[in-house]
Order: sequence, then C-alpha cells, then structure tokens
Amino acid sequence: MRLRPVSSGSSTSSSTVLRHHLLHRRLPVPLRSAYRYEPLPSARAIRLLELQYTDANGTLHCSLKSFEDQTKAPPYHALSYTWGFPLTSFSKTPPPSQRSGGHNTARLPRGNSARKIAAAAAQAAADRQQQQHHDGVERRHDGDDHSNTTTATVLHAHSHSFPIACDGRTFLVTANLHDALHMLKDATSTTARHFWIDAICVDQANLSERNAQVAMMAETFGTAESVIVWLGAEDQFTSDAIALVKTIAASVPKSLWEDISYTDFFDPEWWHLKAGILKGSAAAAALAPAKWLALIAFLNRPWFRRAWVVQELALARSALLVCGYQSISWQALDHTLRFILATRWYHHLSTDKMRHMAGVVNSTAIDRDFLQSGTKVGMGSINLSRTRRDIMTAREDRPSAFLGRLIQMHRSTQATDPRDKIYAFLGLADRPVLPERTEPIKADYSLPVQRVYTSVTASLMLSQGNLQQLSHVQDASRNKIRSGLPSWVPDYSATLEPYPLSLRGGKYRWSACGSLTWRPDPEGMKEGLLLVQGYRVGTIAETAAMPDEAVGGKAAYWAGIIDVALGMDDYYPFRSRNAPPQTRVEALWRTLITNTYSRTHPAPAACGMLFIDYVLNLQIRKHLLVPWSSVDFHPPPSQHSSGSDKQQQQQKADSAPAWHKLIEAEPADSPYGKHFFRERMSTITERIFQGAYKTVQLAQLQHDFDIASGDMRRVFRTDGGLLGTGPRSLRKGDEIWVLGGARVPMVLRRLGAGVGGGNRYHALVGECYIHGIMHSMQTSDEDGRRLVDVILE
Repeated sequence: MRLRPVSSGSSTSSSTVLRHHLLHRRLPVPLRSAYRYEPLPSARAIRLLELQYTDANGTLHCSLKSFEDQTKAPPYHALSYTWGFPLTSFSKTPPPSQRSGGHNTARLPRGNSARKIAAAAAQAAADRQQQQHHDGVERRHDGDDHSNTTTATVLHAHSHSFPIACDGRTFLVTANLHDALHMLKDATSTTARHFWIDAICVDQANLSERNAQVAMMAETFGTAESVIVWLGAEDQFTSDAIALVKTIAASVPKSLWEDISYTDFFDPEWWHLKAGILKGSAAAAALAPAKWLALIAFLNRPWFRRAWVVQELALARSALLVCGYQSISWQALDHTLRFILATRWYHHLSTDKMRHMAGVVNSTAIDRDFLQSGTKVGMGSINLSRTRRDIMTAREDRPSAFLGRLIQMHRSTQATDPRDKIYAFLGLADRPVLPERTEPIKADYSLPVQRVYTSVTASLMLSQGNLQQLSHVQDASRNKIRSGLPSWVPDYSATLEPYPLSLRGGKYRWSACGSLTWRPDPEGMKEGLLLVQGYRVGTIAETAAMPDEAVGGKAAYWAGIIDVALGMDDYYPFRSRNAPPQTRVEALWRTLITNTYSRTHPAPAACGMLFIDYVLNLQIRKHLLVPWSSVDFHPPPSQHSSGSDKQQQQQKADSAPAWHKLIEAEPADSPYGKHFFRERMSTITERIFQGAYKTVQLAQLQHDFDIASGDMRRVFRTDGGLLGTGPRSLRKGDEIWVLGGARVPMVLRRLGAGVGGGNRYHALVGECYIHGIMHSMQTSDEDGRRLVDVILE
C-alpha cells in the first residue's frame, strides 16, 4: 500500500486540477461534491470497489461498499500497481501499428481467475491508455508527431489526477490507476466485479484507519482470489522481454541449468551449440542478446522496486502481470528469475557489460541511448521471487520470514513514505521482533521516521543478541535522512551498496569476534547511544582513491592501490594455520576479492594465477580491459589525436601503475615473482596473436573485484601493516575495531568527549574486511587484548 493522500475535489487546488483536465480530456464529470468516506464499522472492516459501467462519455462509474471483515466480503481480486509513472526513463510508447493485439474491447469469459482477467484485459488496457494519452496529451500539441511518444511527454500526463464517478460523486485517481481501472472494467464486461485497491478502498486522510488497514494488509492480499499486477503500457522492450520469459519457461527446464556455465552468456556460439537442447533454432533466436537487453528494461519498471509489492506478491494465491496488451504469469517470470540466479547470469545483465557483446556492438536495431544508460538487473526482482517461494513453501496458516531478513533482502526497494521501508514487511514476519518484555512493532504513521528506524534497529539487535545490524549501515555518502539518526542506525530508505560482507563469506561465515559477545544497554539505546565492547586492531595509515576520484582513470586507480600495497612488509603479518606465509601480491589479490572467488572462501590458490593474467591484460590493453568484450584489442592512441586527447593520454601515462615495482619487490621464492610474470606475459601474448586467448575467463574475477573493492569499497592499510577494504567515507586516522557480537571488523571514528565525558565516544563509519583477522584472531582478555567499552553515537 502506498500511503500518499488521494486527491479529491474538496479543495480549491484539486478543483482547479479537475477543471483543467476536464477541459483537455473532455470528460463531462459533474463538478459537484467530492466523494466523502463513511467510517468503517469496525477495526477489522474493509471496503471493496465494485466496478459498474462506463457511460457514453467514457466516465467510469463505481461504488464502494464496506464489509465487517474479509470472511463476510464477496470474492474479490487485489490490484498491485505503482502510484506514479509506471514506465522507465528510457521507455517509448510504440504507435498502435507496432503494438501487440488489436483494438477491440475485450470481454471477460465467465469465471474470475486472474489468468482469464489478464488474458481478456490485455488488449483493452493498452487500447484505453492509448486513447487517454491521445485525449490528455496529444491534443495539447496539435500538429506534433506523437507516433513515438517520449517518456517526458507521457510523464506530464501522469503527474496529475483524473476523475472517476464513485457513488455519484467525484473521485480523483492517478493516471496509472485510471488506466488500470479501465483495464479491469473493460475486461469484466458488464458484470460487476469487486476489487481491493489501496488508494480507493482506504481513507488515506484518516490516520487511525491507515494504521489499522496496514496491519491487515497480509490478510487482505492473502484472502483475495488473485492479485493482478498492472505494469502500465507497453514500450519498445515489452514484446521482446515477454517472448524471452516465455521461451525460457517453455524451453529451458531446470534439469538443464547445470549444463549452462557462467561464461556461456558471452559466447556467440553457445546458442547454436545448445540449440538442440533448447528445442530448435527458434528458441535460440528468442534468447539472443537483444532479448536480454529487453528483459533488463522490463525488470526496471517501477513496480519491481516498490516496497509494498513484496507483500502483495508474496501472499497472492496466484498472480498475473499485465503490461499494455500483453500478460504473463508470475510462474513464468519466476522460472526465468530462478534461471538467471542459478547460472549467475544476473551478474551479466547490465547495459555496461552487454554493449560490448558480439551481436550488440554493431547492431543498429538496439536502442543506443538505453545501452549507454548504465541500467542493470539488481537483486530486487530476484529477491521478490525468493520471498514468494519462501512464503509459499513455509506457509500453512501464516507466512514464515524474519523481519530482519526481509528488510535486508529488500533494502533496494522504494517507498514514498520512508517509514514504509519497515511497515511494508511487518505482515510477513513470522515471529515477534522484540523480546517479550517490550511491545511488538506496529505501523504508526504519527511517529517520525528517525524514531521508527532507531526503534526497529534496537529491537532487531536485542532480539538477535548481536551486532549484525551494524553491517547494514550504509556509507554516509548515501544517506537520505540527513539528521536525527545515530551513526549505528541504518537509513533504511537509502540504497545499501555494497551489500554486507556477511553475504560474501558463503557458507564459511565470518567470525572476527570469535566467542566475544555483546552486552547491551537497552536504556542507552532509547537515547540513541549504543554501548559495545571490543578492542582496537589498528589505525588507518594510508588509503587509495576510489575509481571516480582517481585523476587519470583506471590506471591512476590501480596506481593508488599499488602504492598502498608497497607500504607493506614482504610477508603479511598474519597467516592461516599450517599454511606458508603470504607475500605482498597474494595478500593484495585476496584482499581485493575479500578472499572469496565464485562464492568459494577462502579463494583457491589458482585464483592468484588469474590475478597475474588480469594484471598482464591490464598492461596489454592500457587498463581498458573489458573481459566480456567481443573486441579483443582496443586500438592504440591515434597520431592525429587532438590536443586535449593527447593531454589526457599523457596524464594516464604519468599515472600508470608501477606493476613492475610490485612484482620485482616479491621475494625470490614467490610464485608471483618477475620470472613467472615474464613467462606468463610471453605465453599470453603468443596466444593472443594466435587468436586462442579469450579474456572472458576473467569475467568472474572482474565481478568479484567489482563488488568486493572497485567502485564499492576503499582500499587501505593500517599502521600495523594490515590490508583491508572498507566504506568510501573512511579516512586516515579512523580506527579498526573488533566488537563483541559483530562477525566482521568495524571502522570507528573517535569523537572525543561525549555526554558523560572521556574519550569512549565514537561514530560508526561502517564494516570492513581486514585480511587475516576475519576468523577469530583473539577471543578474550586472556589473549592479551584488553576489552574496553565504547559508546557509539
């Protein structure tokens, strides 16, 4: 449920908006009294919307009816949609001649299944939307060509409210909901149907009603006959995306997933080699790169990013997605999402990667603006799939999912009200979040967001008995709530990138704190103060620039990392039991990937050889390495480059990393020494000229670099010679601490004297990876580490 107030004709501004749209849309809705809600008879009561008819002027008529609870209500369907603009920033609505289907009004066969509704409604939905945009947008620009309506133009139409007639009174709804209502009405013909739609069935201006209805959301969606998902009109990607999903669902069964490798995605021959498995060349063509680009666009529609849709989808008996004239079952999309998760192909579903692929580089049929947009498929849609499967698998009488995990999994979702980043998941939680001595969390929109986030974080910490929530604190540069939150409380409305280190350790969980536990002070937490116990590992002595900070591009970025590494001793201070000491180069590459390669921890020794190959390819390709590129070489700078180009090239040359210094500094017995380095360079160069060397084998290593360091985490060295990666905002002088109850080390910033005086007061900067101490370096005072109390403000 999106809890934004619904416009009505009761105010001057709303009447002005209504009159404005009546003039342009020519909908003769009477401008008399606005709809007024009657109070619900009880806290358990609900309203349902009954769609009645569309009059000769195109005005939709409906009625709201109240029922004591869901058990006394007639069968109904729940609508899931976005309150605002439903398309992406790069969407273009195709002209009618290029849309799927015709323009006849659809009729719903008898029977209320979501499948029948969507199948019959698909044509009518887009047809209605095309007519509305023609009336509401195109007639304002007589003489303009709108055969390819841009997002900006359609967005203008979606920024206002449109009238319907509810029990004979004026009721304004958003443009996207207006489209959805007409889709539903056209699909259901003249037979009255009942629907639950948040913006209409809940009096958004009544705070107590909102609170009560939010508490019932799980039951409301779980009781519905089905959930119909309205994604909005078609765009230029819809047909290809839906064709791809249907092909995978029909032609790539789960039994074949193990035969498909991580790098098959980039192999132009793969589709032909596996065509037999995929039941013919037609199926292979349907899985071409252009179709995958369409899927990226499709999964970036706003609906997939809304916080409330997690619950709406997870609890649905059945769900169907309607997009313009077309529809697809959630089961088919779920199969595709599970496929890209199992093969880890979701790593590759990024325009930044795919624009380098064969079949895309020289294609004139692919939207070039979209290729340059930096759009990718994140974990949001995949986690939607995971949560629904978890709920459906574990549920008997109630859903099963822990609130902390739900908040973590769906951190990337969005909500108009930041409090909904918590409230949207309460109905799915399977157990009380708080200890028995405290009250459970309830949706209360009278509370400020800072209090909601602090209370929930404290509750999660107390119920879990540890400090895992500290790993969910985002870098300060990403904060959306600028004041009022203690440093130890996550801003749940902000994106969490990179995701927590706990998700990088695989089945071998980090355990930096060993047996050290956390002794909480619940009363202090109420005041925004978090008492923790731990010991200081060291102080940050040197940091490397992030890629976007390095003057000189990638070459300068790597130069900074090498400088940090060269400040280390020949052998790393810590080593694993029964293992030889690690040299500077080995400690570096293991740190850069958090010692995890392809979900395996610790990373296998063979990964070190891949790192040498990676370094050599960086040198050969002037630090323009793109492992998945179909172009083997990047051309050298032209002799006829402009003055500014030459200046940039010279700047990059001046900042070129001293890889030879790093290699030559290796001990004589190092497997990463200069002798091996030269031999490997000779081998790779020869294979490149023979056409036998493919950099795609480095794609997994590149992925691990990207999420473990790269744009995500800053490389640093401590005063004790330890190497690590941590938040972007860390700086020289920050301290590294191991805290009881925290599985990973934390970066703290000393604040000096606090409320009670002394120097125990710190701010949390974020979690970090410190090579060598991620698995219980020390466990108690007996190990020579003096545990001290620290207060985080």
